Amino acid sequence: MFGPSNREAANAPRVAPEGANAPATVSRGRSMLVHAGLVVFAVAILARAVQLQIVEHETWLRVADRQQVDQQTVKPLRGAITDATGIVLVESREQVKLSIAPREIRDVRRKNAKRSEPLVKTRAVLRSGLRALSVPEAQIRKALDTNQKWVSLPKLYLPSDIERLAGLPGVHVERVRRRINSASENLRGVLGAVDADEAPVGGIELELDPVLRGQAGSRALVKDPKAGYVESPELSSVDALPGHTVTLTVNQALQEIAENELKMALVRTGGTGGDVVILDPRDGSVLALAGVRDGKPASTSTPMALAYEPGSVMKPFLVSRLFDMGKATPNEIINTENGSAMLPGRRRALTDEHKAAQMPVRDVIRFSSNIGTAKLALRLTPREEFEAMRDFGFGSLTGVPYPAESKGSLPLPARWSGTTQTAVSIGYEVLATPLQIALAYAAIANGGELLQPALVKEVRDAQGATVYRHTRRVVRRVLTPQTATVMRGMLASVVDSGTGAAAELATYDVAGKSGTARRSESGRYLDGKYNATFAGMFPAQAPQYVLVARIIDPKGTYYGGIVSGSLVNGILQAALATKNSALDRNALAEVAKAMPVPVAKPKSDKALALAARDSARRDSLLAPPPPKAEPTPAAARVVLALPFTAQKAVVREVGEARPVPSVFGLDVRQATRTLYAAGFQVSIARGSDVRTRPAAGTMLRVGSTVQLEMPRMETAR
Repeated sequence: MFGPSNREAANAPRVAPEGANAPATVSRGRSMLVHAGLVVFAVAILARAVQLQIVEHETWLRVADRQQVDQQTVKPLRGAITDATGIVLVESREQVKLSIAPREIRDVRRKNAKRSEPLVKTRAVLRSGLRALSVPEAQIRKALDTNQKWVSLPKLYLPSDIERLAGLPGVHVERVRRRINSASENLRGVLGAVDADEAPVGGIELELDPVLRGQAGSRALVKDPKAGYVESPELSSVDALPGHTVTLTVNQALQEIAENELKMALVRTGGTGGDVVILDPRDGSVLALAGVRDGKPASTSTPMALAYEPGSVMKPFLVSRLFDMGKATPNEIINTENGSAMLPGRRRALTDEHKAAQMPVRDVIRFSSNIGTAKLALRLTPREEFEAMRDFGFGSLTGVPYPAESKGSLPLPARWSGTTQTAVSIGYEVLATPLQIALAYAAIANGGELLQPALVKEVRDAQGATVYRHTRRVVRRVLTPQTATVMRGMLASVVDSGTGAAAELATYDVAGKSGTARRSESGRYLDGKYNATFAGMFPAQAPQYVLVARIIDPKGTYYGGIVSGSLVNGILQAALATKNSALDRNALAEVAKAMPVPVAKPKSDKALALAARDSARRDSLLAPPPPKAEPTPAAARVVLALPFTAQKAVVREVGEARPVPSVFGLDVRQATRTLYAAGFQVSIARGSDVRTRPAAGTMLRVGSTVQLEMPRMETAR
């Protein structure tokens, strides 16, 4: 009734269930599926490995490089811009900004120094280095104060100045680039500028940006957890190529003269603005450009960017075309109707300031006759007149490398009204820039060829090799050489005895034409508002300059010949007195006017007696000059032909006697010229007054030496 005990039950043999010892059966399909999965998995791993190691090797290599290597773009230095003589106007400079972390300053060991050598006292080196940079003591103390976390010095320094400080602990250097513009205020409107990212903004900077900006480089830096980015010699870097250097045709000395003279002219005339262009008519080089508006230098180059109605300076172009076409001659008489005439198509009578019943064509230009010019223009058809003005360059761009250039306005003949034909001939209903006017006058100056203007003289790469050089470019021939010569003579008479007499120089002939035109705004002419213009050529015989000067709204006298002619005169006088003003002095000497010798004023008998007495007193105190040493004759062989006949001695005639001219009131040069012109030799000595020894009026043989006494200040000049 009682069952087996627990121990007995545990020791009792176990009986296996039925079928327990039979072998297990495995499904063949399941086994194949597992093996196939393993094969597919292995193939996928292999394919992925092939993709990563072979197909996408370069891609993942670049990813790895980006994780370990930082590729930095190195900006190139922008090219410099210089004037025609090499004076730097604009350049890019690399400067550095110093920042100091006082808590990071620690003493360090010199590079390659032994352990036995003492550490470098960083604070002392930093203090002396900052003093050498002229940093104020207060800023030095602040930069070394450990209570400060970060101190930035306000000034920028050259890399060479901070070279000894750059590697010190706690000194952080940030490289900064600056575009330094040292050009005059007016010239900055021509040059343009760059923004903070060195992107060009207007002017030459924008027009020539492809050659100025250079070519960027690259630098590879390896990431170091402790040292930050470090350079590795195993990684390749590409150096940045600096931009090209651009040399302008502008002459800085002449530019300053134009700006200064324009400012003084505006003060003198009360004008609200003005423009000046100086051009070399031989090759089209622009030598100077100046523009002022409302008392300040214009932000853009107004001589190229702003067109206006120039008035009578346009008259020579149509008259020249008539000469070439054989429809007029310089000496032909024109009926100018006593200064007032009603011409076809006009509602109001044309008037002249210089009133005459008739005058030759020469005087039509000389005295700027509106009636004579308009009557001559009516000999042309509207198309012929339009083509004449178009051929001289009006109504089209000149080709100068300036993005804001204006082409002016010249209406097509189909749009002409009844007054247009006569209005265009006297400079109305046509808009022109001062540069266009200068180029048209340059065609008259150089023999009849319209030239393309040039602002860029040459371009050099970083190695100094010339990649571009300006050469003379002819747009078209607009006049025959014969007509150009005749017209230059007529324009010289304008300055000599016509409306442009204010531009005349005492030493050289100047040619030119004045223009006085009413100024318009919003399609209507303003009362009492004028554009006073003068276009000149210097010198008249072989021009080296073409100058166009314009004064806007002068007060009082407003005629272009007086107002702007005086401005041209001042520019020429200053240019002649300046050494580097782009003038050929040898060529000028060939066309200089002969200086008249002043006629000596006769002195009274009393004045002659006093002068002789003074001369005698002074001469008695002087030691006689030493006798001239005669050369010792050398021995010579003498051959006599017998019979010998002695020849008569040759008697040389003594020069005629002339009175010594007076030099009273003359400087040393004028006095010397006066004495030489009278036939005497001159010896200059110091004295208390301007006088001669012997005195003026004394009869002296031609060729004798006259002693010229000049005060000390005079002789030192």
